[in-house]
Amino acid sequence: MLLQRSPFTCPLQRADRRAKQLQIISAVAPRTSFENSVRDERVLSGSRAGTPGPAGAFVEGQEAEARQQLFGKIAPVYDQLNNLLSLGQHRIWKRMAVKWSGAHAGHAAVDLCCGSGDLAFILAEAVGPSGQVTGLDFAAEMLQDADNRQMSLPSSSKRRQSRIRWIQGDAQQLPFQDNSFDAATMGYGLRNVANIPKALRELQRVLKPGAKVAVLDFNNSTNPAVDAIQGWALENVVVPMARSYGLCEEYEYLRPSIKRFPTGSEQVRLAKEAGFTKAVHYEIGFNLMGVLVATK
Repeated sequence: MLLQRSPFTCPLQRADRRAKQLQIISAVAPRTSFENSVRDERVLSGSRAGTPGPAGAFVEGQEAEARQQLFGKIAPVYDQLNNLLSLGQHRIWKRMAVKWSGAHAGHAAVDLCCGSGDLAFILAEAVGPSGQVTGLDFAAEMLQDADNRQMSLPSSSKRRQSRIRWIQGDAQQLPFQDNSFDAATMGYGLRNVANIPKALRELQRVLKPGAKVAVLDFNNSTNPAVDAIQGWALENVVVPMARSYGLCEEYEYLRPSIKRFPTGSEQVRLAKEAGFTKAVHYEIGFNLMGVLVATK
């Protein structure tokens, strides 16, 4: 099913290009231009769109492409809106997620659907100069923002010196070997992948035995009171503020996407079905947010 929109949404604008695979390793080698590398169908998000395959593959590819375009469009104001809409609380939630991921000094950690790099930067602080962080996202514009944020910092900054590589790719087809990472995070990304079980299986595959992933996202609460508060906030605060930035349609998708998102208990079940040995879901931020913590 394509991205659902509320009745007062304008048609989703389609971009006139597709982002190609790219990879940047920041603060490891001298900075080069943010350029495209050789196209790799295994890494390119939405690469299966329009190609023969199993039933549903075409729709899944279309949905991935639509969401890729959506996040590319909101990239310029993504961080500013996050700060305004959460009153800065998103930073606390992200630090909680990194702590739950178990990332420590010297670890190889990955942040999937990394956006403009918030979680990746916090992971870099946790793993230190002896560790390595990989930030993966399917929106080239988000990755460009992440790289720009890092390189705009003073040269003496720990974040500037962190070993972070930015890779464009699909969370459902990760370009990494099995058992590659000691810790993983995903912030507001699992809800937006076309195939959640597939993304969880990929996460489980690339983690080392005993490693953890912490998945932060909106909580699809089963509590009617929490659901009502969340719905009111989205319709009366989030969407109007986004409209002032000319991004009404991009943020109107939030409410229906949260309602389609698995509840906490459903996420735990899906994680175990994906091969994780342990899984628990925590409700945070007045139960408006949730963190799935799963152990391989």
